[in-house]
Amino acid sequence: MSAESEEGGIKRWSILEYEIKDGKFEINYRYPDEVDVEVIDDERRQTALRARFGDKPVVYPPMPKTAFELKP
Repeated sequence: MSAESEEGGIKRWSILEYEIKDGKFEINYRYPDEVDVEVIDDERRQTALRARFGDKPVVYPPMPKTAFELKP
C-alpha cells in the first residue's frame, strides 16, 4: 500500500504492524520519516509491543528444531 504525500508524490511504507484479534485484522503502516529501517533495532519491537499490549508479557512459542536465523 502507499499513500499520497503532502508534496503530491507516492509515500511508501517501510514497516507493517498488525494484530489479528477476535477475527478482526488491524494494520498500521510506518513510513520512512518515522523509523530508520537501515538499523536492526530490538527496541523498536519492544516499543511497538508496549504500545499495543502495555505491560502484559508477550510469550513466543518455541522455535521448531528445523528453524534457522537469517542474517541481513
